[in-house]
Amino acid sequence: MASLAEVIDRQLRQLLGSSATWFVDRGDRHLAIWIESTQVDLDRLTRWGTLLRQKWQEGSLLLFVAEPYQSFPYWWKSWSAPAVGASITQLGEGGGRDRFIICGLGSLGQFCIQSLRRFAADHLAIEICAIERHRNIEWEIPQLAELLSEPVVIGDCRQETVLKAAGIDRCRTLLAVTSDEATNIATALVARRLNPHVHLVVRSSRDNLNALLAKKLGSFVALNPTELPAPAFALAALEEDILAAFTIEGQQFRVWQQTVTAESPLLGTPVHRWQRRHQRLISIRSCHSQLSLFQPTRPHRLFNHWPPDLHFEVGDRPIWIERVEVVKSFGPPASNPLQQRLQQLRQLPEQVQQFWQWIHGDRSRELIFRGLWIGSGLWLLTALLLRYNVPNLNWQKAFAAGFILLLGGFGDLFGGLENDPVPPWLLVVCILVAVVSILFIVGVLGLLAEKLLEARFEFIKKRPPLPTADHVIVVGLNRIGQQVVQLLRTFRQPLVLLVDNPEQTQLFEDLPMLFGSITEKLPQAHLESAKSLVLTTPDEMLNLEAALIARQATEQRQSPIGLVISIYDPTLTDDLRELLPRARPLCAYALAAEAFAGAAFGETMLGLFQIDQQTVLIADYTVTAGDTLEGKLIGEVAYGYAVIPVFYKRHEQFLGGETSQQFLPSDTLQLAAGDRLIVLATIDGLRRVEQGKMAPRRQWRLWVGLPRNAEAALEISNLITKITGLPLPQSRAFIQQLPAALTLELYEPQAFRLGQQLQALAPIRLFPLT
Repeated sequence: MASLAEVIDRQLRQLLGSSATWFVDRGDRHLAIWIESTQVDLDRLTRWGTLLRQKWQEGSLLLFVAEPYQSFPYWWKSWSAPAVGASITQLGEGGGRDRFIICGLGSLGQFCIQSLRRFAADHLAIEICAIERHRNIEWEIPQLAELLSEPVVIGDCRQETVLKAAGIDRCRTLLAVTSDEATNIATALVARRLNPHVHLVVRSSRDNLNALLAKKLGSFVALNPTELPAPAFALAALEEDILAAFTIEGQQFRVWQQTVTAESPLLGTPVHRWQRRHQRLISIRSCHSQLSLFQPTRPHRLFNHWPPDLHFEVGDRPIWIERVEVVKSFGPPASNPLQQRLQQLRQLPEQVQQFWQWIHGDRSRELIFRGLWIGSGLWLLTALLLRYNVPNLNWQKAFAAGFILLLGGFGDLFGGLENDPVPPWLLVVCILVAVVSILFIVGVLGLLAEKLLEARFEFIKKRPPLPTADHVIVVGLNRIGQQVVQLLRTFRQPLVLLVDNPEQTQLFEDLPMLFGSITEKLPQAHLESAKSLVLTTPDEMLNLEAALIARQATEQRQSPIGLVISIYDPTLTDDLRELLPRARPLCAYALAAEAFAGAAFGETMLGLFQIDQQTVLIADYTVTAGDTLEGKLIGEVAYGYAVIPVFYKRHEQFLGGETSQQFLPSDTLQLAAGDRLIVLATIDGLRRVEQGKMAPRRQWRLWVGLPRNAEAALEISNLITKITGLPLPQSRAFIQQLPAALTLELYEPQAFRLGQQLQALAPIRLFPLT
């Protein structure tokens, strides 16, 4: 009786003829047939596969058709076998519940409750307890009280009895987020004394104090909710291709987006060839579908959701992160003191000339300078006259008497010289000197008063004129507004500031500003030609009114003015987007709360920004023994947890003390306890890392033929270990058996990279089994 392989060979010879070759790989649960041919009747091959499936029921049947000498097929068809048990283990269920205590139920505290529940979802059992000083709590989010595990504890969170009532002894993380930073710090100190192991997350803007407390207390994170959301406001106002800008370890990064057009150089470019060492693709919004063997089985919403063999087409919108090269300038080396003295002497004539030009550069300075010379001359003249015409008057008293006359002290001087014989003509001279000095002093005081008045209104005179086009109008200079202005200035964006608070007029004196009623002054800011309007005042209704005024004033424009609106009630978000299309309503505390929630689970949050209305957090991990990152390749972390690694630092030091660190690190690096990893992640990605819940891998079958030489065989084993994480002894043992096939569990980008690098060393065939 003929074997299955013989039957398949005979039937394929009849079906394909002698122009094709094929390879049959049979495993425990699969039968894969790899056909190499340039001309195949795919419909006929599919019908034959259906008949073969009816005869062979032991597992999955897979058909692949590839060009000769190609590693990947261009057509495939599969008939799957029933799944054998579940392949995904639900983590985070069972065991003890993690307890979180939130001190302060203001806006930030309430959003923290919501973000913690979103972080935990249905897979992580947590308990949330809240402490509030007052009983009358104004809930800003509907049904938020239902997310708490128990009733709110009423009392001062700084008191031991209140913290004990909230369960501080069994608490994993305490979040002190009241509006009073002193209360937050005091609460953290008491909590650390009551529970040495509790993780502390504190709302505080005192950077120096925060750093000192972190060293002293340990497991302490301080975040400033007014700084975290500012980049989201600033970048939304730009309405350009830059989505984010941040700095890590002194290296600046920017996140860009671009739409592929018919003239774009990206058109037709394979995605895997476009990425370089200084940039990394993080998302693609594609307007077309492309059949790919490497299509992720469970694509994520934001990161790593495209097949690695994708080609850019018109309408695609790639988003990538890029390192910005920073050139550091170093000052000249310090010279010795003698050289410095000689250099100062050489520069003395030039400095005198500069001083003389400075004196003559202003009429007031010139008058004062001439008055000083005249006053010095009168002082010397008066001292000489008194010394030689008043008996028994020494030089010391003569100069003192002359100085008193210059200060207008005629009565003081001659009141003490009543018995001295003073000539009448000398008395007249002294009167004239006193009168001249008084006039001079009055004049100088007048000039000083004038200068003070000019300084008081300097912002009106020295501010540059308002830009007339393509500018951003920032309304309100509270803490968030000031951060937004500083960020926009780094992008050299023309700005107009609009404030109604007199104290804010002293800020940013080199920028154009309008002062007065917001609604009255807003039309004067050239709304008709402005790029966007950022509204950050604490008055929500004023922000809405200004947004409506701006949209009405720009109705005739081809594209409406961009609106970035600070809101405090998150329920208004959808209504505002419907009322004002293309507007970007942002709630600062809602954005910051996601960073606080991530920090509550032990991660350090370095910042946040938004992509496609999703908050992206910059999380700083330190790998510890036994956690969900230890022992994994960076590629596994990226594709399994749906994050983007941007910085890696090895904890060990090489000879000479040199540390190993990489920006945008390679997928092949393996994490060990003590290593540091900074990633971009959504709150869903952080939750996956916390739970150790990785996306499932696919099973791939790798067939490798005879290598081209002995060096290639060694390189093949090294590449398999490097890319897949397979232990090196197993890779070496596999190479000794070539030609042979090996089953691997890989994510799609890993499989594609493995095939790309191996095909230059030996003939290979790579295909998925599921």
